[in-house]
Amino acid sequence: MANSGDALSCPRCGAQYAPEHRFCGSCGSEVRVPARTNPPPAQPAPTERPSHSSEELDRLVGARYDPSPRADGAPAREVDDATPFYIPTNRVILLTALSSGLYIFYWMYVTWRHYREYTGEPAFPIFHALSLVVPVYQFFRLHAHMRVYQELMDARGVPSTLSPIRTVLIYLGVVLLGLVSFMLPTEGTLTTSQQAGYVAINIGQTVLLVWILWHAQTNLNRLWQHYLGARLGLMPLAPAEVIITALGCVFGWGMLVVMLIDPTLLMADAATTP
Repeated sequence: MANSGDALSCPRCGAQYAPEHRFCGSCGSEVRVPARTNPPPAQPAPTERPSHSSEELDRLVGARYDPSPRADGAPAREVDDATPFYIPTNRVILLTALSSGLYIFYWMYVTWRHYREYTGEPAFPIFHALSLVVPVYQFFRLHAHMRVYQELMDARGVPSTLSPIRTVLIYLGVVLLGLVSFMLPTEGTLTTSQQAGYVAINIGQTVLLVWILWHAQTNLNRLWQHYLGARLGLMPLAPAEVIITALGCVFGWGMLVVMLIDPTLLMADAATTP
């Protein structure tokens, strides 16, 4: 494009035009390319929250929200603004083992309550937990429990290893072991193999339930860490957890010990009960 003084020359026909003109007055061709608007500044990519192992999360959340006075004299950490959705996996493992697996009822209740508080959808945690005592239906509720959390994690892009089908199949193993225990004798002196059968069944059921709850809670903690970040708080030990653990210990492991020592004690108690 030629320039003659203050006027410019059209590259097509050679006619002159003012610098502020966009089109040539002679041939009509476009002689000035409109200025391009600056593109909007690139938005920074959303920062992903760091992923921590279960042990690291236990340490970080516990340290951040420990309400006890510190050794250096500093004031206790504030916990009022924390959302207490975090349940340490070591607590889940310990209470499930001590309660002979009965802890799953409390876990189903409290994690379904967390789901209701998180989504705002109608949910009934108590009935949801009690559904585990309903034959067949229990498998559908357990599947639904894992499925909704899997969908929440997928929707937020949180890595998930939850598998509702696998969880149901493992829980089916728990139920089948319970059915096998009913086939073993409960009267008279038990043989060594029968005693070993009772021990294997109780331990097998507990191990399977420990794995289910440990694996599920590991994923749930990862979800809450991603969603709440620094606002994630430690769920305090509830009296209901202590009670259900004590009941499971007495009626699970305690009954097993009595049965191994003298099964007639159980039959005598049943006979004297009106």
